[in-house]
Amino acid sequence: MYLRALLAFIILVLIALSGELMAQANTQAIRGTILDADTRQPLIGATVVIAGSDPIMGATTDFDGRFIINEVPTGRVDLQIRMVGFEEQRMANLLLTSAKELVLEVRMQESVAQLKEFEVKAPERKGELRNDMATVSARRISVEETSRIAGGINDPARMVSSFPGVAGDPSGNNTVVVRGNSPKGVQWRLEGVEIPNPNHFSDDGSTGGPINVLNSDMIDDSEFYTGAFTAEYGNVYSAVFDMRLRNGNDRKREYTLKAGVLGTDLTAEGPIPGTNGGSYLANYRYSTLALLDGAGIVDYGGVPRYTDAAFKVRLPSADYGTIALYGLGGRSAIVDEDLGVKEDTLFSRAEFGSRMGVIGISHTKTLGEKSFIYTNVSMSGNGSGTDYTESPVPGETPLELRHKDDLAKWTLRLSSTVNTRINAHHKLRSGIIVSNERFRMYANSWDPDRQRMVLNLDRAGSANTMQAFTSWKWRWNEQWTLTSGVHFLYFDLNKAASVEPRLALRYQVRPDRAFTLGAGLHSKTEGLMTYLAQDVDPDGAVVRPNEGLGLTRAAHVVAGFEQQVAEDMQLKAEVYYQHLYDLPVENDPTSAFTVNNMAEWFTNKALVNAGTGYNRGVEVSLEKFFTRGYHYMVTASYSESRYKALDGAWHNSRFNLGPVGNVLAGKEWKLGPEAKDRTLMAGFRYSLQGGQYYTPIDLASSIAAGTEKEGSPAWSEKAGAVHKLDIVASYRVGRPKVSHEFKLDVQNVLNAATPVYYYYNDRTQRIDHVPQLALLPVMQYTLRF
Repeated sequence: MYLRALLAFIILVLIALSGELMAQANTQAIRGTILDADTRQPLIGATVVIAGSDPIMGATTDFDGRFIINEVPTGRVDLQIRMVGFEEQRMANLLLTSAKELVLEVRMQESVAQLKEFEVKAPERKGELRNDMATVSARRISVEETSRIAGGINDPARMVSSFPGVAGDPSGNNTVVVRGNSPKGVQWRLEGVEIPNPNHFSDDGSTGGPINVLNSDMIDDSEFYTGAFTAEYGNVYSAVFDMRLRNGNDRKREYTLKAGVLGTDLTAEGPIPGTNGGSYLANYRYSTLALLDGAGIVDYGGVPRYTDAAFKVRLPSADYGTIALYGLGGRSAIVDEDLGVKEDTLFSRAEFGSRMGVIGISHTKTLGEKSFIYTNVSMSGNGSGTDYTESPVPGETPLELRHKDDLAKWTLRLSSTVNTRINAHHKLRSGIIVSNERFRMYANSWDPDRQRMVLNLDRAGSANTMQAFTSWKWRWNEQWTLTSGVHFLYFDLNKAASVEPRLALRYQVRPDRAFTLGAGLHSKTEGLMTYLAQDVDPDGAVVRPNEGLGLTRAAHVVAGFEQQVAEDMQLKAEVYYQHLYDLPVENDPTSAFTVNNMAEWFTNKALVNAGTGYNRGVEVSLEKFFTRGYHYMVTASYSESRYKALDGAWHNSRFNLGPVGNVLAGKEWKLGPEAKDRTLMAGFRYSLQGGQYYTPIDLASSIAAGTEKEGSPAWSEKAGAVHKLDIVASYRVGRPKVSHEFKLDVQNVLNAATPVYYYYNDRTQRIDHVPQLALLPVMQYTLRF
């Protein structure tokens, strides 16, 4: 099947190449809005110039802060943005195509330097964060950057695994391990509020999945944080994905059609009639394999079926501020039948489905000349269901139920943040977040010891969470910046509360060198299933041992160094220490169990907040930004993650990976004369990460019990290091108002098969393993018009 698809892909490329003989030089418009970052008011009279243009091409913002530069040659462009009294901004290597206008929203910071017209310049740092309160362990991710990183397949969650201190899931999901923490500690956010896990085929309690629900054509630049978070981020201790939906084009209609292995989708955007600057943006995607299966083109068991959609409607008003309506949702399902090696006997059947969605409304309003308020009300929901049946005697007895679950949550969330610039040196940001979570949880599983089905979850109800924060940023001068704050968290299900001070410091020694320091306390609630899990005591009474379980807590300290090696090259290094305390561990003095070694799901073991642990490590990256047609990045990190449960011994954490490294690079070539809009891109990424720790399996005991039994010592065995080479190639061709792109992203080119996880197979009565994801070519065609 892959060979036929690859041949069809090559034919499409050849057709596009043959059509280029008639192509003309293409141009497109660059336009946008320039805003004061602290007040969200438009900046009048800011100049926007295309660097290196001759004659100079540029524009000046109008009364609404808007600008437009028409008839700009397509390709890569650099912008210089200046405004009296504000720090200059430079936006490098923006991709301008013939099919879509480049629409920007630029936020400028008031300068603390003496005001001199067009002489105020900020140290130029790649990927400047929108959240200027963030000082350490933060990275901005552009959508265009994600599209050209090998192995990224247009998914920011996969792209971040190339950052130092971040490791992906070798088995194929986009789950990430950050600085030795469990993936359960990762938080997803959209439009400034927390949302459920936005991935298809994901269990409740997990933070990843094989396919992201949110399409890359809907996303604006995102931000990723790995520790010592600013005060506005609460209920998290591992990492934060902070994503934003981009605004639709408010001047003309544009469309994007994509067809590839991972889905077929359509994106539409354009102006809303009768509004000044109003726009819409919408996307719908359906599983390509499900479409082919329905048409009879492919025919095999376990076809993944999924669909998702997203939208954003923006309605600005001069008097009432800007209102935005947004939404995101997806459903997925798969049926898997185990027919054995000969495919003639039905051993088991599993039906799994998951769903998630969020809909919200946000409002941004300036308050006087120095403040603005951002308010967001959202309703989100997620859930999953599993039916697993197996035959006690395959081929002779019918399938019998062995596991069934039905999990559902709905969350109503209100957040409001006020941002105030007292003067050029001082800024305050304060906010509240109130959440009401309703749930319905059911899980029933076969207990091999009791030889019957046992109810693990059976509860419906609600829980409330309240958070509040305040931050103060003091820019003493051009060299010293101090950010401090405090976050408060209260969870009424277990009456747990936490007050968490945060502090960060940046010392800009000179324009090309800086030192950073960050520290703070952080905490997180466990998944609802952990609190609601039930069991039966010796008297037959139902007990919920973890209803009073408290918060998991951590203290983070991070020190960093940044050096601009050249205008387009940056060296960064960070060392960190995370002290973990109040870890949930089993209430058994002989047990080494902790929830922090789980990546998803839940346990009904009796837990107490009596564990301690630590994560420590060093991270280094050298990045050559995309200039002169190429880029590269080398990252290396080494971490140690250990913990102590009630057994009193120090153990390796499951996610004590040790070394993690990446080498990636990419190159673009302009094909034909400069006026011809044809570009070839190729890149690679080689990654290495240490294996996860695991507890050895006692094979003899497992055979006797008919189910997996752990040996000892706990978490003493380490899986082998995982090596992976990914490559990506694309051909982009532009015509007036239309562009085509053909892309091939191949994961695990060498088809490495390192064991990732081990398990006991009762059918064969031996220990088997799950290997890393095999070679996977992902082809995609994109039409923009």
